[in-house]
Amino acid sequence: MLEGEIIKFYRKKARLTQEDLGKDICTATHVSRIERGETKYSEEIIQLFSQRLQIDIEKEIATVKKIENKLKKWHNAIILERMKEVVKIKEELENKHYISASNYAIYYQLLLARYFILCKNMEKVHRIIKRIEIETPSMSTYEKNLFHHVKGIYYLETYHRFEDVSRQCALQELKQINIEEYGNKEFYYHLGSAYHWTKSNVMAYFYGEKAYRYFIETNNYARAILAESLMLIQLKDSTKLDFEEIVERYESLIEHSEALGLLDKRGLILHNLGLMYYWKKDYKQAHFYYEKSIKDADKQALPFLNRLYNYLDNAEEGKILSTNELLEQANEGLSLSEKATNELYKILFNILLLRFNKKYDDYYDYIEQKAFPFFKSHHHVTHANKYAKLLYNYYVKTKQYEKAVHTGDMFINEH
Repeated sequence: MLEGEIIKFYRKKARLTQEDLGKDICTATHVSRIERGETKYSEEIIQLFSQRLQIDIEKEIATVKKIENKLKKWHNAIILERMKEVVKIKEELENKHYISASNYAIYYQLLLARYFILCKNMEKVHRIIKRIEIETPSMSTYEKNLFHHVKGIYYLETYHRFEDVSRQCALQELKQINIEEYGNKEFYYHLGSAYHWTKSNVMAYFYGEKAYRYFIETNNYARAILAESLMLIQLKDSTKLDFEEIVERYESLIEHSEALGLLDKRGLILHNLGLMYYWKKDYKQAHFYYEKSIKDADKQALPFLNRLYNYLDNAEEGKILSTNELLEQANEGLSLSEKATNELYKILFNILLLRFNKKYDDYYDYIEQKAFPFFKSHHHVTHANKYAKLLYNYYVKTKQYEKAVHTGDMFINEH
């Protein structure tokens, strides 16, 4: 059967018909059946085909058998995020021209999608997903689960970039994975993340812990740090005593990130700790960690905008920065948002600018007419709830009771 696949690949590469290949050897029908693995054949026929195609069939068979192991190594390197090894194996696989015509073609394409996710090239990931969906190739149970995993990660990544993707998409895809068939426990981290984005704190913690244990068992300490951070962010309603322990765990994660040289992950953890203090209304401590997290972020990347918005929102509430400092940095955030063509952050920084300039009538009009409808239609539940509360209090204060009731209903319906 393997011989048939190889013969078919090189026949097509040589631009020969089945009749051309079988001339003076066997019929075109027999060639077709050999290629599909539907008939027995002699070693002599395969040798004659090989001579005509100018290939060493034994060498080609050995190469194909190595492909599966190479793909598994590539998948493992991707999970471990060892980029040097990931790139090296990718280059090696690209030289295996047969792979695209083999039984490993779909596996290879799905891992290629995982590679592009690591490289933050979502456009190429989208193209691979759509091509597979359109062509609907035959897939093994493992490949079907991997396909759900790839799509789930894709939806998580595109949501992080605040594109118009429902939070539910990632969760729907990841819940279809059968771990008994798949075996890749890394998916627990993505499932936990999906539950986090859908505000299912208990389930997010549950799967975050499963992922944490898996990453520790496999010595994947960089990913273990992220998994523990995912667990900790679910504990926003902790008691004072519990919160002190949570802070200690965060500080330990920060130290581990620094020791491993994982500055991008350190920035995320610093930001999450700042968020925990913000929820506790400890604006001074939140400011301290937010400021550090901003320094770890690339200004050209979207996480910078998220951190800057939270940093300024907290600084104004806590009366930590002057109006001039707030306005200067909010204008920078707006400029970067426009450059990134990111509608969510253009809206958020416009809200801050109106607030910092104390243009309160314009501020509430903008939230009512522009911001709140956008948050609702794009499933940004956290922002929708926050600004629904603000609108509700404003309407009550200004005796616009009908609007207050309507806004209150919309807020309640989010829970």
